[in-house]
Amino acid sequence: MEKQIVVTPISDRIWQFNESNADGPYVDAYLICGKERALLIDSLQNLPGLYEEVRKLTSLPVDVALTHGHGDHAGVSLKEFEEAGCKIYLAPADFFFLKDRKNAPVSAGALSPLSSGQVFDLGGRKLTALDVGGHSPGSVAFLDEENQLLFSGDSIGSGNFWMQLSSCLPLDEFLVKLEALAKRVEPLSGLKIYPGHRNQSPVQLTLQYVKDVLGLTRDILAGKEAGEEYPMNLHGTMISAREVKRGQMRSYLYDPKHLH
Repeated sequence: MEKQIVVTPISDRIWQFNESNADGPYVDAYLICGKERALLIDSLQNLPGLYEEVRKLTSLPVDVALTHGHGDHAGVSLKEFEEAGCKIYLAPADFFFLKDRKNAPVSAGALSPLSSGQVFDLGGRKLTALDVGGHSPGSVAFLDEENQLLFSGDSIGSGNFWMQLSSCLPLDEFLVKLEALAKRVEPLSGLKIYPGHRNQSPVQLTLQYVKDVLGLTRDILAGKEAGEEYPMNLHGTMISAREVKRGQMRSYLYDPKHLH
């Protein structure tokens, strides 16, 4: 059966797009519409046709904002949005992922720099880009403070969290940004988190998840939490990793040699 982009309404004028892989539902992108503009967060991976799916839902001007530069979030459909004249935003610290990638859907010259604190005013709805670099140097999350929604990409994982890759920042650098995020969302008791791989969590991620990520990161750095060895063969390369778990965090992988 030919793979298709699955479109699911989340709430009024917000939609989730999902692309499957061999194991089933895999990676997500999100469309948020205001009264004047629309924002697409991420662009899936291998399937074309995302621009067409967006246009079935809205005729508003669309900007694309990428949570980070990994290929499963900055996918082939980016070319469609570039050709349609949409602006594509990415934190400059992650430009190299596209620059160094074979058959990148857009060049670094087609990207607009995304800065922490940048506000996307869609008309009646605002989203603020927050620097949560760690999983990648330029990872960001997008916060709709009024409606208590956080679109987080992979910046704090999706119930499973990868912080063991060679391109990840050291955990102590990530902690500084994670603490800033936690402080920002702490008053939002009804927070709902929409991550980059929503199917990885059996429950709706909430404010508690931010607290679980923060607590685990602090305890790893303090030597209070080490977890279990987690041998990983990634594309033929053995990765040094350990795994810890807590609450809504089902699997947090980190490199014990890359804490500082």
